[in-house]
Amino acid sequence: MNHNESFSHSKKDASDSSQKNSQGIENNTEKLSLFLLYGGQTLWFPVLALTALGLLFVYSSSSVYASQKYGDEYLFFKKQLLFLVPALFMGFLGMRVRISFLDRYAGRIFMGALIATLLTRAPIIGKKVLGAARWIQIAGFQIQPSEFLKIATVLFASYLLSKNPRKIAHLWPIPLAFGALLMQPDFGSTMILVMGLAALIFLHGIPYRFFIAGTLAFLPLIGGIMIAAPYRMRRLITFLDPFADPLGAGFQVIQSFVAIANGGLFGKGLGGSQQKLFFLPEAHTDFILAVIAEEMGFSGVVVVAGVYALLFITILQFLKKVRSHRERLLGAGIFAMLAASTIVNMGVVAGLLPTKGLPLPFVSSGGSSLLASFFMMGLLSQIYRNTILANSAAKDESVSKTSAYRLNRLPNLKVETDV
Repeated sequence: MNHNESFSHSKKDASDSSQKNSQGIENNTEKLSLFLLYGGQTLWFPVLALTALGLLFVYSSSSVYASQKYGDEYLFFKKQLLFLVPALFMGFLGMRVRISFLDRYAGRIFMGALIATLLTRAPIIGKKVLGAARWIQIAGFQIQPSEFLKIATVLFASYLLSKNPRKIAHLWPIPLAFGALLMQPDFGSTMILVMGLAALIFLHGIPYRFFIAGTLAFLPLIGGIMIAAPYRMRRLITFLDPFADPLGAGFQVIQSFVAIANGGLFGKGLGGSQQKLFFLPEAHTDFILAVIAEEMGFSGVVVVAGVYALLFITILQFLKKVRSHRERLLGAGIFAMLAASTIVNMGVVAGLLPTKGLPLPFVSSGGSSLLASFFMMGLLSQIYRNTILANSAAKDESVSKTSAYRLNRLPNLKVETDV
């Protein structure tokens, strides 16, 4: 091989290498663009940060309890980590399965979730915990169908309203979901669903007078439900004065107060909580924020609340730009449920609201809550993507129309040429 051939081959290899590098950069850029298109930087970073924090504190808050009762200090941590894989898949499904496809089966999805929720009362697969029949047991795993019923109900209701915008009466199947939830009983999830539906109905454009009248008519029903169950009245009385029954109904809230007080401004350090040592019930689920307050202090709680605030403000900002009425309704319902769950959980831990038994989204131990929350975030990501594409197309069309208008306004120019 002569010098020219050698130079030619080396030049070709360099060209091939450069082309491969260029393709690799393009592929990475495309993946990054796709990640950002689905709200990766603004939506998913806060969610993943909260999930990582949740894994850390699920272990911290449950290790002693799990070691003493089950002989495995990592038990609840491993369960939460195991559910994280399908949760990520649920988030991917929410992003990729088109909402228009879900609309075609919205009624069937609603009925399936409703039946699954009713099956919690079945004697074989239904499982009771602390007197509440909210779980079904499948292959050794406990699933809480009510988490998915809330999503299915908001999906179905937003579809019905967008299909028949002038007829609220088409929502007649929705009260079936309330009945199924109250049968468990699960008053907390019922109220979260009410808030989600109220948000999308309000955003649908119902006149203010009808919305206010409906809300006022709904209040006596809530009062009747409270009075009908003695334990709910005890919770309400305990909320007003938890120290009236410090060893009974007020015990959990008082222990939460102690955890928050022990934490002070900067906390006792990771793993330093004393209240998780069999003092604070449900330390790794509903009251995990109390353990965070004790170990990270008030400053740590402010950081956690700030991450939630960043997430919810981001969702609100892009929902204002959504062009599709159907997607705006669905997004509003999901946002209201996530925000309400967070606010209620924090309010209960701080003693500002009666005890409800609701997990802190993305943080509390609980596989069903994690799966449902990630699926809702996936749907929001899809709406985010569709909004960006729709607004970009509208902007291009506006620029095109402006250019055409200006071209049409130009005078007709005649060019004379000498022959």
